[in-house]
Amino acid sequence: MITIVEFDFATKCDREIGLAEVAAARAAGRFCWLDAAAPTEAEIADLFAALPVNDDVRAEVLGPDREGRIDVYDDAIHVSLTEVRVHEREVQTAHVDIVVGAGCLLTFHRKEAEFLKRMRRTYREDFVQFSRSHGFLLYELGDHLLDQHRRALQAATGAVEDVQMRLFGAVDDGIFKEVALLASDLNSLRRVLLGTREVLHEIAARRSPFIPESTQPFLDRMAGTTERLVADANAARELLHETLNLYLGMVSHKTNRIVNRLTILSMVFLPLTFLCGVYGMNFERMPELAWPHGYAVFWFVAVALAVTLLAVMRRARWI
Repeated sequence: MITIVEFDFATKCDREIGLAEVAAARAAGRFCWLDAAAPTEAEIADLFAALPVNDDVRAEVLGPDREGRIDVYDDAIHVSLTEVRVHEREVQTAHVDIVVGAGCLLTFHRKEAEFLKRMRRTYREDFVQFSRSHGFLLYELGDHLLDQHRRALQAATGAVEDVQMRLFGAVDDGIFKEVALLASDLNSLRRVLLGTREVLHEIAARRSPFIPESTQPFLDRMAGTTERLVADANAARELLHETLNLYLGMVSHKTNRIVNRLTILSMVFLPLTFLCGVYGMNFERMPELAWPHGYAVFWFVAVALAVTLLAVMRRARWI
């Protein structure tokens, strides 16, 4: 589906138009935003027939998805970005190609992009109050994309904290798989953020007729915001790493306690085993076998040894 909005910055009016009206709108000095969401082959052909872009731009838009890419041509600038969102603990991505040309801006995506949906709902207020040129669309795109990244990072950080809190309950070896998947998601988010940062830096620094200079300072600040999001993603990765180390430390501590108890039992029963071994021999001449109270003496010695050993270990704070 292709949605086209025509902007008249002089009168602050906007309206939806058809693809056949784009050329006339551009000729009249108005700007057009074309949003192509999972278009059909026929719609793609009509779309690029109406846009003043070269074949290289078309090949980039229709080619394989590439994160954080910017291509500069004489008649347009092509930018590729990726949205990350978390839905029911599952990380999802949507690749968006952005083409800025003379009198038009194209957003092309094969999957529904959440930040574009929100942008379509909220752009009108900023257009009426603040816009002077199509630069406000670039600002809206960057602002909503960063907000989506921030939401995804908050969800991932919350998942890390949930894993950390679960360590104090009943967990099993499945925690390793969960941590591995979460680490992979954080790496993906970090990679997307780095690509977004590079694109924003490039757009904010590049002199081009397709990027209004009045918008570039705002884009540069967004690049700084992305830098902080990258730092937050790194902090979440460190927290996840520390969480895994904490779990391994807890497992090691529990193992040590079990081994300690087994060692104490072994120390108590070792002398008792020795006595049983001695008096379990089948020699004919063993004086103790003839003692009338030999059995009671044996148990007295055995209990005394056990109690003495336990007292010594308790005094030494081994137990």
